[in-house]
Amino acid sequence: MKKFLTLALTLLLAASLFGCGKKDGGENTNTDEHYDVVFLADLGSIYDGGFNEHSFYGIKDYCEEKGLKYTYLQPAGADDASRTTIFEQAVNQMSADVLVAVGYLWDAALVEEVPKYPDVKVIFVDADDLYNADLDYDGEYDDGIPEHQDNLAMITFAEQDCGYMAGYAVVKDGYRNLAFMGGMAVPAVVRFGYGFVEGAEDAAEELGLAEGSIDMKYFYTGTFDASPDIVTRASEWYTSGTEIIFSCGGTIVNSIIQAAKDGENRRIVGVDTDEYFTRAADGAANEPLFVTSAMKELETTIYNAVKAAYAGGDEWKAYTDAGLQRLGAKEGASVIAPYRAENWNTFTEDDYKAVVDKAIAVHDTLPTEASGVNGAPLDGYKYVKVNYFVQ
Repeated sequence: MKKFLTLALTLLLAASLFGCGKKDGGENTNTDEHYDVVFLADLGSIYDGGFNEHSFYGIKDYCEEKGLKYTYLQPAGADDASRTTIFEQAVNQMSADVLVAVGYLWDAALVEEVPKYPDVKVIFVDADDLYNADLDYDGEYDDGIPEHQDNLAMITFAEQDCGYMAGYAVVKDGYRNLAFMGGMAVPAVVRFGYGFVEGAEDAAEELGLAEGSIDMKYFYTGTFDASPDIVTRASEWYTSGTEIIFSCGGTIVNSIIQAAKDGENRRIVGVDTDEYFTRAADGAANEPLFVTSAMKELETTIYNAVKAAYAGGDEWKAYTDAGLQRLGAKEGASVIAPYRAENWNTFTEDDYKAVVDKAIAVHDTLPTEASGVNGAPLDGYKYVKVNYFVQ
């Protein structure tokens, strides 16, 4: 999938951040100095209100608590060479003890780099499989299955769990015309969408609704960026009767917000973080558009992983020996946004607690990216009519 990403990003280096909340206001141009923890970011803006930003907060929280020095780097482009460059920069110029790399696109660079530096602890967040080293996506590892390194912790999320919770909750709350608008059909996005449909199906059955009573539009934009085309499509969907769109793809949400604000009773399900809270914290007037969000508890998850890296011993070994850790509703890592009565029509706090238990119970039965072809939704639903729009 990474072969099709052409987004070019500017190489950024954060302002130097120090423990106890102190912050250097200038650009960090001298990289021949020691940093305890370096964050190797995903595509997009570091302060994106979403995946990058809340991952970075986990590092910030721990380092400021312990008086450690930390910063972040972003790759110059969407290619493996750009990622390798900043990995080497963090190790050789910044003498980092711990690196936190986020986003599945780090797989190939980490396959090459992690074994070279056994004394550097690396935390790979949103990993997929063992390094996801099937670089040709042909079902075969290019050079055999890579040996797992004991300086590498790999963490990913069961996005199908929180997608399920969101789909179940909105149907229980009375929504019948739903839509899923994903970015690229990468594994995490696919899992969100599959869970969303499954949750809607189970809620409809529980409510005793008629067969085919839930309408679900389903589309991948092919990008994680806002665009006029996305505004147009979302507006058309809302105008034709769609009540709520699950926005699952970075800043495409900005386009969906624009479409939602052009009419009445148009709602959104956010992704990765509590987007209702994010919009309110930014002073925006559009947070009421967000009924809930399918969330990854990024800040807490990364804080705990960095803490384990510094604790070492059995605490760190528990991460590295586990191979790929997939954290779901059971671990409190893939959930929906905290309950707020004002966001819901009939969905109660008891319903909220119950849907957490339901997601845990059905976790092993939920489909994942391995179940479909190129992220296309599955067939065979009784209550949900899925209308898949091919890009």
